[in-house]
Amino acid sequence: MHWPDTILTYDRGTGVLYTCDVFGMHYCDDALYDEAPNLLKADFQYYYDCLMGPNARSVLGALKRIDPLEINLVATGHGPLLRHHRQDWMERYRTWSETQAKAEPFVALFYLEDYGFSPRLGQAIAQGITKTGTAVELINVAEADPHEVRELVHEAAGLVVGMPPQQENSRLHPVLSTILAAANRKQGIGLFESGGGHDGPIYPLRNRFQELGLTEAFAPILVKEAPAAATDKLCEEAGTDLGQWLNRDRQEKKVHLEASLDQSLGRISSGLYLLTARRGEVTGAMVASWVIQASFQPLGVAIAVAKDRAIESLMQVGDSFVLNILQEGNYYRLVKHFLKRFPPGADRFSGIATYEANNGSPILAEALAYLECTVAHRLEASDHWIIYCTAGAGRVANTDGLTAVHHRKVGNHY
Repeated sequence: MHWPDTILTYDRGTGVLYTCDVFGMHYCDDALYDEAPNLLKADFQYYYDCLMGPNARSVLGALKRIDPLEINLVATGHGPLLRHHRQDWMERYRTWSETQAKAEPFVALFYLEDYGFSPRLGQAIAQGITKTGTAVELINVAEADPHEVRELVHEAAGLVVGMPPQQENSRLHPVLSTILAAANRKQGIGLFESGGGHDGPIYPLRNRFQELGLTEAFAPILVKEAPAAATDKLCEEAGTDLGQWLNRDRQEKKVHLEASLDQSLGRISSGLYLLTARRGEVTGAMVASWVIQASFQPLGVAIAVAKDRAIESLMQVGDSFVLNILQEGNYYRLVKHFLKRFPPGADRFSGIATYEANNGSPILAEALAYLECTVAHRLEASDHWIIYCTAGAGRVANTDGLTAVHHRKVGNHY
């Protein structure tokens, strides 16, 4: 839902559904229960619009799961307990979410719950997709209704399919046949093996989608052994590629600002930096320019990182990385290399001279200076994360060198 930890919990003994933020509102009076719905309706809808509306498909998925339950009471994390009019509140959520979901592009991701590593890989791909602001509908192939599959595929902007086990005497899994029949050439497609030992062949299915004219957003993900952290990262980056492909038109239409404001913002100069990080076998790198010193005690810096950057998942609270400061007159090759579009799972440091920092992250040998940083706080700021980090160590390679400076003419894009 709107936070990664939102979960609905049902107590079969009492019939109480604990919903965390779902069905909540920022409202409090003397009544423990929803005795006066007319006093609550405005706050109930306002809370939905702010927190749940952007996740309408997740709301619909939750409603579908709780439909069969005998619910006596809805215990929310905010606002009164819902007892007297709980069915009406749920139907409001359903109506609003169905309207919202129809207006948003989404990806239909098909996986198999109890087969191989399909759930793990599917969740990693879904995480990458959602980083781009694109919704994901997860469909368990084992429980999928053909009519529902046909409708979802028809409405989806993109498709991701985890290979089910191959069936004897059947050329294609029935659900796959339904997906193929409903797919259209405007969609993006991605395929991954489930690693269950009996996966159907992935390349014949890939060829079928290509014959239908679908665009392959990422190369097929092949699973030959138990997934490791690097596999999860590959899947996440593949999902991000698909999400960015779906949003390409929106990205090309730059935010329209009043001309003088746009130009004024563009006159805010900044340095040029490269963030590098390593967590186990997983590495990441990113060109950055929105970097400032943010504190003296402790010494700290703040960095703006776009939500769909691959390195973002390596910059959670407690993670460490290196801030490489680039030198004026000696940065073009590095920036050109790291601005390339890397395929999912690619080694971003191939051909680049590095050595290891105390925190394990790569230091660029050509950098003017570097700081070893640890993430202390993260602040959500629209399409970026503002990441505050403490600096624990650093070194200047050339005391006479000057930091490379980035000048823009407009403020609505990099």
